[in-house]
Amino acid sequence: MVHKLADNPPDCVKLGLIVTEFSDLSIAVIHHKTPQLLYDCLTRLSHYADGAKLLVVDTDSRDDSEVMLRRDFPQVRFIHAANHSMAQAANVGLKAGQTRFIAHMNADVMIETETFGKLLEVLSSSKVGLVGPRCFTPEGNWQDQGLPYRLHYALLEHLSKASLAVPWLAGCLQVTRRDVLKRVGGLNASLRFYNEDIEWCWRMRHAGYACHLVKTDLLHIGGSSTPGDKRFLIEGFRGGYMLSKMYRPRWLRQLHRLAVLSTAAWQRRFATEAQEREAYKQIYEMFRRNRFDISPFGETLTTSNPEFLAD
Repeated sequence: MVHKLADNPPDCVKLGLIVTEFSDLSIAVIHHKTPQLLYDCLTRLSHYADGAKLLVVDTDSRDDSEVMLRRDFPQVRFIHAANHSMAQAANVGLKAGQTRFIAHMNADVMIETETFGKLLEVLSSSKVGLVGPRCFTPEGNWQDQGLPYRLHYALLEHLSKASLAVPWLAGCLQVTRRDVLKRVGGLNASLRFYNEDIEWCWRMRHAGYACHLVKTDLLHIGGSSTPGDKRFLIEGFRGGYMLSKMYRPRWLRQLHRLAVLSTAAWQRRFATEAQEREAYKQIYEMFRRNRFDISPFGETLTTSNPEFLAD
């Protein structure tokens, strides 16, 4: 899994007959209030993606951490962005990167020696528009992204291929090409938190590009900058149904709505924690009223929207 840094890390990775020069790669790291994790992330990127153009998109820098980071990582470009959504922060980074390949990733992702070499090897195919790695938790388990994603992980483990075409890729680290980005566009910022990675992948596939899960593993600490706030759970359900409205037939949307209404009706009464019960009460009302146009978040992910479920 995640190992100590190599004594002499390479500035490029040779894979078969392909040599990936990282000068063709921009990496935008999305950061929010986790300076130590960002420091560790940049340390690994500086060693294992040497030559890549490193960007930090900071959505809330209110201390002296940036001064320290600028001192120790003078090659990194810092960009300040509003804390509107994960998608908007990623789009700021994607727009700033002007190389052939461009990645966006979370600050709590710790890459390995071969991570970007293997990702870019697969992405070199014109038929592939987006690639991502397999992610493990600090406990050494595969990150739980739901049953289909676990099946993809397991299937790839037993295949001799370097990658597997999948419906969607987790958004903690995704890499695309500049030509694909120009054609497909960036992430959908109306999805304030969660689901933006799925929607982007679906849009990639509708444009004729494959999304590939690559057989390379890294650590994703996960949840490091996400507070235990009911709005994130509510937004997850809202965004999930927005995906159904965008891409699924009417009958499947109706099944989706009924399934959530049933789940929320139960959980609003019997969920273990009071905050979770309150979240499901609002989820139930959102689906009962068909009010998916307004997010529970205000202008930022730290503020509430007074118009959410307002009468």
